[in-house]
Amino acid sequence: MDNFDNSSKSRPTWDEYFFMIAEQVALRSTCKRRQVGAILVKKKRILATGYNGSPSGLAHCIDIGCLREERNIESGERHELCRGLHAEQNAVMKFL
Repeated sequence: MDNFDNSSKSRPTWDEYFFMIAEQVALRSTCKRRQVGAILVKKKRILATGYNGSPSGLAHCIDIGCLREERNIESGERHELCRGLHAEQNAVMKFL
């Protein structure tokens, strides 16, 4: 996660800062296959965060299993079987 040189005690750029936060948000993902985090930023202020997984109130794949994984479906195929949302979708839903 070192996106900048800590030895010089330099501050991360804004892009580096937001990217590091998105990486931390991804750790909350409830998807068994991939962990993704997203943040909505306006004028250097974080408006919302989101991670990939089931929408709020629905069962999570880490709790009840993943149909695509159970059926050995290749990545990028049969998205209609996935109960999860993209990290960006979850962030927008939180913001609205």
